[in-house]
Amino acid sequence: MGIELDPLGTLTITIERHTKLPSTPAGGRLIGEAADCRWEGDRVRASQLGRSASDWVRVHADDSVSVDARILLRTDDGAVIAMTYRGKADRPPADGGVIFTAPTFETDDERYGWLNRVQAVGLGRRTGSTLVYELYALTAGP
Repeated sequence: MGIELDPLGTLTITIERHTKLPSTPAGGRLIGEAADCRWEGDRVRASQLGRSASDWVRVHADDSVSVDARILLRTDDGAVIAMTYRGKADRPPADGGVIFTAPTFETDDERYGWLNRVQAVGLGRRTGSTLVYELYALTAGP
């Protein structure tokens, strides 16, 4: 049995503000607050709900990066979806680091209940104040 990737779409995040904590005991922190998020896919089209999206980045002593993000989205047809993801990058995204993430989803809307069972993966890149992730659902292949 193998793993296949089923495209879920593109998540585009525009960061409004960064707050830096350069030297906590656990490493440097960079908290990015999102001004806007948009998920465009064949099965899901959604935008950020309120001011609910932020990305907590930790920069380790070796310049590797850990990501912890939460986003609340409302689909174009009114469903609410909570997305969380953790991930890693070999260097800070602002310095060209590619971000690998593992998103999961929660919703109480029956139309999108299938998302509650999805383990996704994402590949992200940053350009200026914009993060763009390509999202995929992991499925079992032959």
